[in-house]
Amino acid sequence: MQNPQGRRERVFPARWKLGPTAISPVRIASANARWRNAALRGFAIESSQAMPIPRAESRTFILSRLLLATLAWLSWPSVTQAADYGSEVTVLIEQGRAVATSVISGRREILLDAQETVIGSEASGINAVVVTSRRLLGFSSRTLTWSETDRDLREKVLERRVLPTFSVVRTDKHLYGFHGVNGIWLDEALGIQETVKRTQTTDYGAVFVTNERLVGFASLLGDFSSKTLGIHERIVRLEKEKGLIIVTTSNRTLVFGSRLSGWEEFE
Repeated sequence: MQNPQGRRERVFPARWKLGPTAISPVRIASANARWRNAALRGFAIESSQAMPIPRAESRTFILSRLLLATLAWLSWPSVTQAADYGSEVTVLIEQGRAVATSVISGRREILLDAQETVIGSEASGINAVVVTSRRLLGFSSRTLTWSETDRDLREKVLERRVLPTFSVVRTDKHLYGFHGVNGIWLDEALGIQETVKRTQTTDYGAVFVTNERLVGFASLLGDFSSKTLGIHERIVRLEKEKGLIIVTTSNRTLVFGSRLSGWEEFE
């Protein structure tokens, strides 16, 4: 076709034109899936084959590689919805019972023993946690059920953090983690002389820095994941960025939070 100036214009099929329904949602989903897979494969290959990098450039290297993997990770529906969960669950304590309420499940309760007392309770996103004198109780709005785990009666609860998709409870003897997606409790025992110095969390994971190691727990990992610290290794910096928790020590940089594995390490 020629325009009034005599120039030949190219005519595109109507389905190529831009508009709200121009591209099929199926094609978009397929393209996103291919992009995620390619990003994750590329990151895994580059991480395994990477040459040693000067420490001055390590931060740039980490962010340029890991943030790409994080974008792919965060595009998974179960993760991207975390920030949008808002407050799906509310929890309250009544006489002899703990009650969780959500739009989907309605009222769900779990009975308390006669001598069992409640130390604290909290809800966020898709999960709720109740700490009692002898148990940890967790409610998931995904499984619509309560689950429990017994704890040492002599241990002291020191910290409780309830995030949108998971929760962690720290005592002087154990680290406990609750997956809001499947309603499962997991625990990690601390060593006899091991103490937690610092804790860092994001909406997707938590890292505990002890005098012996780094312990991570994430909403999409099956269990706790740890990295032993060297005898003379000291923590220089602990920070979070784009869902990743970055730990810089005197010897290396470790990153927790990617879905590829628990920890990624860079000298």
